[in-house]
Amino acid sequence: MADYAKLELEGTYSTFSTYKSPKVSFNPAEYAVTPDEFMHMEVQANTGGTTVTTSHLSSATAVVVKNNDSTNYVTATFRSAGNSTNDNVIRVHAGGFLIITDFTVANNLALVANSAAVDCDVLIFGT
Repeated sequence: MADYAKLELEGTYSTFSTYKSPKVSFNPAEYAVTPDEFMHMEVQANTGGTTVTTSHLSSATAVVVKNNDSTNYVTATFRSAGNSTNDNVIRVHAGGFLIITDFTVANNLALVANSAAVDCDVLIFGT
């Protein structure tokens, strides 16, 4: 099953409340949504680390990690375009979210739980 999205915007500016004789009409061409792939995964982040493979994508416009645990945090490790060979390491607190918009898909996302396995939802938008 394919998913489709379309955003349309139309506007009119007039000096009359009935919008007769508009001074400006705005009706741009359709806007196509860039990501054409969407993945949702339920991942268990272990204390020894869990890898979320992203290398099958050519690019990612956003990655979202939701920590579903009520006690333990998860450490997310990833690379971004402007960071060369340095990893970004960010802690996602219990019940928290991480939203990444600069993500290099050639280097996978690594999730590490701090003291016990943690269930996470991972959403990836890409092409």
